[in-house]
Amino acid sequence: MIQSDPKTSDNGVLKSAQTVLTVLGAFADLPYEASLAEITQAVGIPKMKAHRALHTLVASGFLFQNPKTKKFRLHYSVLALSRKFQSGQTVHTIAHDVLQGLALEVGEDITVAVMDQNQKEVVFVDRLSGGSRISFFCDVGRRLPLHVGAAAKAILAHLPEDQFERYLAEFTPVEVSPRTIVSTEKIRKDRRSILEKGYSYSNQEVDTGVSAVGACALDANGYPAASMAIGTLHVNMTSRKIVEWGNLLKKTALEISANLGHGV
Repeated sequence: MIQSDPKTSDNGVLKSAQTVLTVLGAFADLPYEASLAEITQAVGIPKMKAHRALHTLVASGFLFQNPKTKKFRLHYSVLALSRKFQSGQTVHTIAHDVLQGLALEVGEDITVAVMDQNQKEVVFVDRLSGGSRISFFCDVGRRLPLHVGAAAKAILAHLPEDQFERYLAEFTPVEVSPRTIVSTEKIRKDRRSILEKGYSYSNQEVDTGVSAVGACALDANGYPAASMAIGTLHVNMTSRKIVEWGNLLKKTALEISANLGHGV
């Protein structure tokens, strides 16, 4: 007969380890250095348990105890874990995981684009299937100038002012479709609207008969990391849908930005 371990919960969680990790996690909201009393109050566990957990973390290299104040603070092992986590958190992987659920929710495909090294184009790097049967230009590997389409315009709008102006001074007014915006005045007006609303709109600027909304995710430095766009047949893109999808993408872009360290 197999005896259950009293130190382990019914779902297989090691209770002592859970206590130690709970104490470690509390340091996200504690002062730079925290006393035993502060930590005990923050995690809501008995003082003796908190004491043991803290010294376990010190012995493991995750916390350091100041010999003068006897207070605890995070130590280098946490930084090593953080580096490992961040190295795997590329914008592509973060955006894919977050956007797949949104694509299924709206029932339309979502494309993801990043700015090319030439800083004059975007490259589409991912497409999340939402069940749409519409095939249009913005597929993986395709490129567009920064002033063309919802995804590209979202990135262009969030470039620093000097880089935005340099793009306009050097760009060639490429017309991908009859509705592509090629006037610098209109591009500037479009940019103001995108920054105000938090999302972009493309009225058949890439494919005739296809419109899209887009939003931009920012990296830890506030620089455009990637953009995402939902495209559908123009006849289905009502004013209500533009606002609804635009706000959904705006919210998702903020979530991705946070995961990339923006505003943290």
